[in-house]
Order: sequence, then C-alpha cells, then structure tokens
Amino acid sequence: MGKVYFLFGVHNHQPVGNFEHIFKLAYQNSYLPFLQLLDKFTRIKCSIHNSGCLYDWLLRNGKEYLTILKRLVKRKQVEIISGGYYEPILPIVPEEDKYNQIKLLNTFLEEEFGQKPQGLWVAERIWEQYLARVIALSDLKYTFLDDTHFRYAGLSREEFLGYYTTEDEQKAIFVFPISKSLRYRIPFSDAHEAVKFLASFAQDEDVLITLFDDGEKFGLWPNTFEWVYERKWLEQFFSLLSASSLIETITPSEAIKKFSSQGIIYLPSCAYEEMGEWVLEPEAFSTYERLKNFLKDNGRLHDFKDFIRGGYFRNFFHKYPRLNYMHKRMFSLSKKINRLADPERDRAIFIHLWKAQTNCSYWHGIFGGFYLGHLRATVYEHLIQAEALLEERYFKKDWLIEEEDIDLCGREEIFIRNKNFKLCFSKKNAQILEWSLKNPALNLLNTITRREESYHQRLGVHNSSEGVTTIHQIVKQKEAGLQNYLIYDTYERHSLVDLVLEKNLTLQDFLRQKGVSALADNYSCNITKGETINLHYHYLHKPLDFTKDIEVQEAGIKVVYKFKPKGFFKKHNLGIEFNLFFPSLEHIFLEETKTNLKEPQDFLTRSLSVRDNFKKIILRFKSQEVRVFIYPLYSVSSSEEGFERVYQGLAMVFILEREGEDFCLSLKIQPL
Repeated sequence: MGKVYFLFGVHNHQPVGNFEHIFKLAYQNSYLPFLQLLDKFTRIKCSIHNSGCLYDWLLRNGKEYLTILKRLVKRKQVEIISGGYYEPILPIVPEEDKYNQIKLLNTFLEEEFGQKPQGLWVAERIWEQYLARVIALSDLKYTFLDDTHFRYAGLSREEFLGYYTTEDEQKAIFVFPISKSLRYRIPFSDAHEAVKFLASFAQDEDVLITLFDDGEKFGLWPNTFEWVYERKWLEQFFSLLSASSLIETITPSEAIKKFSSQGIIYLPSCAYEEMGEWVLEPEAFSTYERLKNFLKDNGRLHDFKDFIRGGYFRNFFHKYPRLNYMHKRMFSLSKKINRLADPERDRAIFIHLWKAQTNCSYWHGIFGGFYLGHLRATVYEHLIQAEALLEERYFKKDWLIEEEDIDLCGREEIFIRNKNFKLCFSKKNAQILEWSLKNPALNLLNTITRREESYHQRLGVHNSSEGVTTIHQIVKQKEAGLQNYLIYDTYERHSLVDLVLEKNLTLQDFLRQKGVSALADNYSCNITKGETINLHYHYLHKPLDFTKDIEVQEAGIKVVYKFKPKGFFKKHNLGIEFNLFFPSLEHIFLEETKTNLKEPQDFLTRSLSVRDNFKKIILRFKSQEVRVFIYPLYSVSSSEEGFERVYQGLAMVFILEREGEDFCLSLKIQPL
C-alpha cells in the first residue's frame, strides 16, 4: 500500500487597525504555541502564510516567533507562502496594486528568511480565473483553493487528491485543492480520529491530500486554546503523525517534485462555500437553505450538493451601499495615485493606500468585518493620509472641487476639499456621503445602514457552544435582549438627510424607525464658486417645495432652508439628520451639560456642541430654537464568538415643526 502524503498549512492574519489586545491574544494563544510545538516535532513539515500586517506586528513584538520560524525554514521543515502584503482580496483592487503588494511580500520574505517564496495564499480564497496569470507573472508557481471551487467547476470526487494545473493566457500555475472534510475535522475531532481519517485516503499508490486553513483555529477561536494546548490535542496529533509509517507530511514544493499534475482545470469565480452563503440577501438565503434542507431530509444532499452554490462575492457591494462607496473611494484614489506617483519615490503614499486595502473591512460573514467600525475607520484613515500626502506633493491648492460618479450610481457626486477636510455631496438627494477630516484622519461619515441579515433569524436559538467546534456552528448571544436592537433603516445613514416625520412623533417612535421616511431623490442642484463654494438644491414634490443652500466654509458648513407654503407642516414635520461616526462612545459628551451620549436625548436648543475626548475634536451646531433627538446607533451582527451588539455611531435629528422663517443651521469642527 502506498503512503498518504499530507500537505499541511496554516494561514495567520490580523487586519491593519485591529486592537492591540487581539494581536497579543492571537500571538500568545495561537501563533507562538503552534510554532513552539512544531519546533519540537522535527518530522512534521508545514507551510505557513503570515500576512504582512502580522509580520509588521511580529517585527515589533514577536521576536521569539520569528527566531523559531527562521530556524524551521533553515532546516526545511517549513515552507513560507507569499500573498498580497496587506492581505487584499486581489480581484477587488486595481491591477497595479495586485502586483505591487505581492512583490512587496515576496521581497520581504526572501530578505527576512532567505527563502524565495514559490506559492501564494489567495485571501479568503476568492478566485477569478485571471489570477492564474497574476500569480505566474509574480514569479510564483502555485496556490491553494477549496475543493469547493473544483466541485463548482463540475468535477465530481468524494475527495480531491493531488494538485491540478490552471492557466490564463498560457501563464500556468498549480492549484492544491483544500479538503473541506479535513477543515471541519481538524482540530475539532479527536486526534486519533483525525489521523485515522487521514489514513483512510491510502491507496495502492502514494496519494497527496491538502489541508490549509486559518491558524487561529489552533487556539484563538472560542474554546480551542484549552482543547488544542491545555488538553494537548495538537501535541497528540503531531505525535501520531510522527509515529505513522503510513502518513508523511510534505511541503508544496516537494509535492510538485514528487507528484504529477492531475491535469488542466479552469475554476469559476467563487470562494469557499460559506462566503457564497453570507453574500446572499435574507430572502435568497432562506430559499437556498430550504433547498439544502429538503435534499438533506430526503437523503439526496450528498448526490446534489456539488451543484448547489450561493452568491458571488462582489455582490457585497450591492448588499451594502456604504461598503460600495468605501470600496469605490479606495479604487478611485488608487487609480489617481498609480497615475501620478511612483511606488519607490512615494513609498509612504503607497503604504497607506495598500493598508487601506486590507480585506476584512470589505465583506461580512461569521467575522464582524464591515460591521466593525474600527476596521472601517482604519481604511478611511489610511485613504485620508495617502490622499493628503499625494495632494501635498502634486496638488498644492487651498480649495479644490471635483465631480465624479464615485459610487457608480449614474449621477456625479461633488467633492470639495480644503486644508481641513474633504466633503462628498450627492447631487440627487442633497446629502453628505463623506466628511473626512485631515487632522485627525477621521471620516465622520464612516457609517453603516442597519439592515436585516439572514442570521438574525437564529437569534433566540439556544446553543451554548461550550465544547470545541468550528465557528460556523456557533449559535450564541454575547448579551441578553439583542432582539430589541433588530431595527432596520429605510434609508442610507448619510448626513444632511431630509426626513418626513409624523406630526406627533416621539423619540421612542423614532428609535424604532416608525413614522420616518427620507425624501425621494427629486432634488436639482447647481454650484456657484466665489470666496466660498455654495451648493444650491431645490426640492419640489407636492406638498413640499423648498430650497437648500449649503455654504462650505473653512471649518464647516452653513445650511439655509427656505420653504414655500404648501401645507406640508400641517400634517408632518421635517427632520434634518446627521449620522456621525465617533470611534469611542465612552468619550462623547454634550459640552453644555457634560452629558455622555450613551443614552438617547430629546431637548430644545439653539446650540449644542458634541465633544470627542478621544479624537480631540468638538462639533458646534447653531440654529434657531429647534427640537433635537440624539441617540447612539447599534447593529446586531455575527462574530466568531456569537451574536453581538456593535456601536456604529451617533444620530442627531433637528426637527422643524412649522413653516415661516428660513431655517439656518451651521456646523463648525474645531480641535480641542
């Protein structure tokens, strides 16, 4: 009987902007103990991919890890895998950035470890066929993709063994299929059972089976540290593998020399199975799940599962318009940077750009991703810093106005920049889409729109998930009463949003989004430029007729509403809403009363100042006497530890209750 050659690899990553305590916890509970144990078992060969974001942290804080890793590489026990340096999803960043980010990590790995990388880790295994050419032209020979990709391509196997060849424009690479059955067994089944399962692949001839998966499942995922290290799962697993005469570990480069390719294969645009489920809208996911359950209940799922798939990754941009804006903002800036700047001469500009491409903020699934405000804030922080450096070198103007259809909605948006901030206005609805301060580098419109998610249906399902299990099976609430926060917005959370409100609307009604709707996109717009830049909007849709003039000033804006009597205010009020992102709710106060804004507020005022002691800024609003609602926004989203309430920003609504005099509202932003 032939041997089972086991190609075993781990992918380790923490995104740019993640909390320092998460880096430390991942290092102490997962990355370091895994490598320390691997160092003791010299017969176990492993492939390791660390993202550049993680390498940056390790260079400052993980000297022991790097020392061990260099030793393992030197004795040919570990093969280092490359990728995009800051772990971008390659299909959604510009072509130049694909090559430059791969080149950056290739160079770093060769200089740091003395080993020229041969393979590439595809972030989130999000594949489009032309990536074969990108990988080959980056002087790399292979990659790893889920066996799901091969099933979606029409191949039918109980298990995918060996490796295959794929190409684009005759630029060929090898692809190792990652076993899903191994992904769900290791390290969650008993170590003896896992090794027994590996041995079951044995045939008359030698065979190759691949597992390459998240390193965080070895100690960082819920309950895994106790299971993997304290109860010695990994030590048992390595011991059993070392003692086996049937199973032998192997590196990818060794596997390519030992085995021949299984033949040419072309793979569809897809990711692993769960990603295709997460991108689906709730109604579509419900249909998808019913189909799977129907086949399962009738004993036919195994026969047809290879022909059932979810959605397409890029449709996260359809699902979340605020994500689409952020992505297109990054893409637009990248094209400008790559047109004007040079990666060697202007390295700082490019580093900020590439950091803004870290993938975690551009999707949402079992991990918080796009729903995590601090990760979105980091994307905008680096976009702002990249743009500031670019403008300092190439656009030395105090004021700049540009028009571009940034979000591909069909109408151009208006960008206005001065020395303090950059604003983006929508022509079609007179709203602010972005307000990026230069110092601090903060987008005050780093907001999301609360919406229904398919996993919300699982809230209330009891499953303590105290045992060791894959994160895809965890059903757990991190706090009680999350159902109370399942509130879905009927309009996008921009600023200067004009709202139709029921006449006797209460704060509690507003919090539940009852009796609230945004005006339709029926605005006309023109721009005048003088000593200041002014935007003139006109809204006419019976029974409402008004103009909305916005003057952009050096430190803020002034907005004047002028109404023509049409009877609107007899039955309704008009709300003017600002949705603003402050990173830390703990540090946000009303200056006048020293009130923290954790709880909803309802009061009359002529002026109010919101003080952010974390970012050291203050926002000063002034108007005629007006009723104001202020309240924090929360979403309910999934994470690897279960369902959680996530702070998303602050909403402020100025409520106009009668016709008559013009309404003037000003906002100035000042440093503390």
